[in-house]
Amino acid sequence: MSKDATQKKKQSMHPFVIIVLILLVAAVVSNFLPAGEYQRVAGPDGRTIVDPTTFQFISRDGFNLMNILTAIPRGIEAAANVVVITLMIGGAFGIIKKTGMLNLGVKSLVKTFSNNKIAIIFVLYPIFAAITGFIGVPELCLVYIPVLMPLLFSLGFDSMTTVAISLCSTAAGFSAAWSAPATVGLGDQLAELPMYSGMGFRILTVVILTVTAAVYTAIHARKVLKNPNLSPVYTEDQENRLLFKSDDDSAAVYPRVKLSGVVTILMFVGLIAGVIISSWGFEEMAGYFIVMGVAAGITAGMSLRDTCDSFEAGLKEMLVGALICGIARGISVVLTDACVMDTIIMYLANFVSALPSNLAAIGMFIITSLFNGVIASGSGKAVISLPIMIPLADITGVTRQTTLLAYQLGDGITNILWPASGYFMAALAIGKMNYKKWVKWFFPLLIVWLVVACVMVAIASAIGYGPF
Repeated sequence: MSKDATQKKKQSMHPFVIIVLILLVAAVVSNFLPAGEYQRVAGPDGRTIVDPTTFQFISRDGFNLMNILTAIPRGIEAAANVVVITLMIGGAFGIIKKTGMLNLGVKSLVKTFSNNKIAIIFVLYPIFAAITGFIGVPELCLVYIPVLMPLLFSLGFDSMTTVAISLCSTAAGFSAAWSAPATVGLGDQLAELPMYSGMGFRILTVVILTVTAAVYTAIHARKVLKNPNLSPVYTEDQENRLLFKSDDDSAAVYPRVKLSGVVTILMFVGLIAGVIISSWGFEEMAGYFIVMGVAAGITAGMSLRDTCDSFEAGLKEMLVGALICGIARGISVVLTDACVMDTIIMYLANFVSALPSNLAAIGMFIITSLFNGVIASGSGKAVISLPIMIPLADITGVTRQTTLLAYQLGDGITNILWPASGYFMAALAIGKMNYKKWVKWFFPLLIVWLVVACVMVAIASAIGYGPF
């Protein structure tokens, strides 16, 4: 083994290890926090939500070693919908890649942007942010990474640029999404606001987050174009480039590949329409990805045998990422078993209630960002935290619309920082990205985003944002 390879092995830590270590820390810390709980009641849409007036400390019974040992399989079970859609995405794109349409698309885009390579960053960022802003599914970044990697490699960029475009664009769109059903729609129901009210201010916020991220990524990409050795993932990318070149060389181009590409694009548009119009969940999207992959293969002229083999190969490539989504959920499983999840919420709520009224909205943003390290699910946090934050907003004089904005920004920005975010850790695994290197690269942008979020929340609070 070469010296570089040995060094890389020593420095890299598998995502499984990172998540399990955090899970163990959560289990230890839980024993030092008092157990407590809120009573749950039926919400306006039939969901079970927290009654903010009912918190009480309780005795901790039944939390033992077996809870920790079974946290991972129970986490995978709890995150089954995300695990399944991740696998289905992998299977579908295994077929799509096999048809050869990605190779043709890469060659066409390389030719288009060969004279202005940086421009592709400013084209992709708003597209991905807009898609996520509409449908609120940041997990689509798992689709973008395998598609973008060979394209951006061909243009001379590194894998950090690929992962950054995929993660940061979706995080920007999700952080202040204007019509995401699972966060905005649910939040409006819980706050008893008109559905999708306050959209204009959220769109402005998304634009600012997207532009800052695109500029930051472009500065990095330009530096790598001038000197590839300056890339923080230069060593890893030597292996990645060979891997993608091998895939390109072995890929066949089927006779009706261009028609297959048109069908795939139309079906992707259909996916977005299904989420927006029919409020598709993960189950519907997972089934749709199967149909999308099979339709692409058959349209291109693949045999059923080749289609199935390609689907299987795609599943295998996405397996680690899918499992990471489930393992990360084990963290919240441990905290729930230890009966400290509600205790954490209670302490954070007390922190906000102690703040001056002009800082309360920023406090809500901060506590949601911190709580995001425990529960990454947007809708999951909504039904737990919003029933507590909304009464706090009424007491402190913050509008409910501002409270939702603070919640959204806290929920979205740190999704690509905390290891508890399953889709984020899965994206790093698919992009073969080291977590430590990602955090080091992302941290300056994170600071900028946090400042932007605080400013936007402060402005919203000052102008009385929303109908109420």
